[in-house]
Amino acid sequence: MPWRFNADVRTYAARVWDLLAADPAAHTIALTVIDNVLAGRRWSDADMLFGWYEDTQLDPAQILGAVFRTPPYELLLAEVPEPTMPELIDALRAASVSVPGVVGEAGTVDRFAELWTSRAGAAPGGAGVAPAMRQRLYQLGTLRPPTPPPPGEAHLAEPADLVLVANWYAAFQREAGAVPVDVEPIAREGIEQRLIWLWRNPAGAPVSLAARTRVVAEVARIGPVYTPPARRRRGYAAALTAACTQAAQRAGASAVVLFTDLANPTSNKIYQQLGYLPKHDQHVVHFDPGPR
Repeated sequence: MPWRFNADVRTYAARVWDLLAADPAAHTIALTVIDNVLAGRRWSDADMLFGWYEDTQLDPAQILGAVFRTPPYELLLAEVPEPTMPELIDALRAASVSVPGVVGEAGTVDRFAELWTSRAGAAPGGAGVAPAMRQRLYQLGTLRPPTPPPPGEAHLAEPADLVLVANWYAAFQREAGAVPVDVEPIAREGIEQRLIWLWRNPAGAPVSLAARTRVVAEVARIGPVYTPPARRRRGYAAALTAACTQAAQRAGASAVVLFTDLANPTSNKIYQQLGYLPKHDQHVVHFDPGPR
């Protein structure tokens, strides 16, 4: 089968990087995950899986597809040519790959879920499929920081803020319904690499958080953005997102992107007011108690 799998991120990166970097904004998650795994990041002790589709009938052979799973997260369908979808599903089943869910471009995920469940004998769209989230990827056009900004200033998070940052990361996970992972090492690394910002009010108290990824393939992604419920609707998140965006640009990002939950009209409105433009929609689907 042209779909091939292994657990070696270096081999995988060598195969798929050029394919993904051809549209780095659309593939921001895939590229930043590869970058993180190459740097030693893990999210669990379970084995990772990396897969690519190589068309050997072309001369020279070309990499046309890329997927991966970094447990406990879902299988990410980074690039899956539609005609290869049945082959991908057959290859995953033949390799006994656990697929608790999938994430990726909306149409690709919906097609995968339909085929995955139907080949398992379940009705497409039936009890085996649990849509988890519908997201929208935005890419910055021209940044428009809020004027006037709310009282206070943006500051880089410091080592002394680690407990606060980790607690807010965990709260964001819970509210977003994201797969729970140990956030302390992620928070620590983000602070050390100067990727996390806090909005502090005039008294110096932190009231909102925004983070970004490292610049990878000239793209940085904003997230998470979190404000405790008691501090919301005061403009802190918008002002801090603008500050974090500017920091990404200073760090060399030629494109800055972020994801929103389409079920949250407030955040979608705020980011568009800041100058972020819709790029494409992404779906997250869980198979519960679907096939594995």
